[in-house]
Amino acid sequence: MRDPIDILMILFALIIAVPVHEFAHARSAVSYGDDTPARDGRLNIFPWTHFEPFGAVFMVISSITGFGIGWGKPVVVRPENFRNPRLDDVKCAAWGPLSNLLLAIGFAIPLRFGWIVPEDPMQQILLICVQVNLSLMCFNLIPIYPLDGSHVVRGLLPTHLAFSYHRFMTQWGMLIMMMLLVAGRGLLGLMIGLPVAQLMGLLIGR
Repeated sequence: MRDPIDILMILFALIIAVPVHEFAHARSAVSYGDDTPARDGRLNIFPWTHFEPFGAVFMVISSITGFGIGWGKPVVVRPENFRNPRLDDVKCAAWGPLSNLLLAIGFAIPLRFGWIVPEDPMQQILLICVQVNLSLMCFNLIPIYPLDGSHVVRGLLPTHLAFSYHRFMTQWGMLIMMMLLVAGRGLLGLMIGLPVAQLMGLLIGR
């Protein structure tokens, strides 16, 4: 179990990371021709707009047990309104994880260039913000519905395979995801922990 101060810092990082992630989906969807997120009031980064109860509870639990991941309220998008439905749907899905990567880079810059001395409490806050954003990015890129990775894979597959993949994922994806979250901590560690450790090394130079 983590130190209570670390838990609070993880939750602070999530309060920043999740709304930005969902806003990135919403803003990109509007830019590609679908105004549904705008009509749903999702074009902002207010936390109360983008959190949903189950994802928020999992964030708290995962922060206590050591993961520090979760999800927000999905942004409703209608790809048929996009100018290029298949390609724009891939880009719209990818913007969520990409926004977390950009946040991680921003939080890592002061650490990378030594602007924060080791004794400064800000160093730990920045480290956790980098880790949380990279964790969210890697988690959301897992190709299981309803995560962003499933939308990216569907859009990149040939049409006939994309249809079969989407049909399977919409039927079984949530069950697979719940099994992974409940019983797959070791597997999640491999899928998220290893790439996050490598990316942190690249970003902060350690």
